[in-house]
Amino acid sequence: MDIKTEIVKSSQPCNWGMRYYSVIGFGKAHFWNDNNDKKDALDVIMTKYSPQASFEFSPEDLERVTVIKVEIDNLTGKKSGY
Repeated sequence: MDIKTEIVKSSQPCNWGMRYYSVIGFGKAHFWNDNNDKKDALDVIMTKYSPQASFEFSPEDLERVTVIKVEIDNLTGKKSGY
């Protein structure tokens, strides 16, 4: 994942570059297929963006959603040009 990406131009074509902050993670990904697990994960996401305490998800909505849990083993970060 990267943020604040920006092309750095130069009068010399080979001197162009990028400014950015990035994070790279390594781990194991698991698909959550159980609708109760999906609801729990979606509740966490929704609570971050809305103060509402509880959310309703229809069974059809939960069937259409794919939830992937990533168990992180290692993270690295980098910045360039800042």
